[in-house]
Amino acid sequence: MYDFAWENDEPGTCGKCRGSGVYAWGACVNGVMQHTGMCYSCKGTGKQSIAQIRNNAYYNKRKVIYV
Repeated sequence: MYDFAWENDEPGTCGKCRGSGVYAWGACVNGVMQHTGMCYSCKGTGKQSIAQIRNNAYYNKRKVIYV
């Protein structure tokens, strides 16, 4: 499984972390996610700017080439 950066169509709330700034994955046990960490698509802010959207697009392109 590869974790690509989430690209928004326009600046605003991050689609990957839904604006919380925390990315969670894995099983949900008693309402608590098993794994959590800072969302790298928005740098933990919960919002993506135009610069971050461009950066994520570049990152995803390079990731596909080297995988």
